[in-house]
Amino acid sequence: MSDDKKRKIIEEYLKTATSEERRELNRLLKSRTANDNGLVRQGLNIDIKKSAKVMAGEINKQLGLTEKNVKKMARNIVAQMVIQYKPDINDRELTAIVNHIIQEDRSNKPDKIPKELLKTMIVQFVSYSFGRMTPEEIARQPKGWAEKYWGYFPEEIKYLIKAYIKNGISDRKFWLEIERLINTGIF
Repeated sequence: MSDDKKRKIIEEYLKTATSEERRELNRLLKSRTANDNGLVRQGLNIDIKKSAKVMAGEINKQLGLTEKNVKKMARNIVAQMVIQYKPDINDRELTAIVNHIIQEDRSNKPDKIPKELLKTMIVQFVSYSFGRMTPEEIARQPKGWAEKYWGYFPEEIKYLIKAYIKNGISDRKFWLEIERLINTGIF
């Protein structure tokens, strides 16, 4: 029997097996010994990782979950959440927020966001850092928002935030410097 036929039999079994049947197969496989060339079970060479990848690919195809569709769904969900949170948001701001959260290429920064939005991000980040955000405000934020904000902030703003949080500069000086940096338009 060829390896492809063996793989197909195992994949079909894994698709249709109950959780008890899978546990029994797992128990049987564990009771056997593995050799250095992969899992060898009574003459059956099984590449579990490859089988799992193939199966995941087939499931994704069946569900239509291509990378493009997943990103489109994610963009739509984020846009709906933003609109729900701020119904009067304009299209430019909405696009900037969605692009910031759902980046196509993580090596590049998102589109330039409006000054008001950058200020809001800084206010939220600083409030959170000082423990001044209410649990409700925190719950409204998307998962991992603080890290995303921090990753977006330019180095000059990161430097000011660090100094401010460590009481290295006063409130007045911090906000004046933030305002100056944002108004220069370089971000």
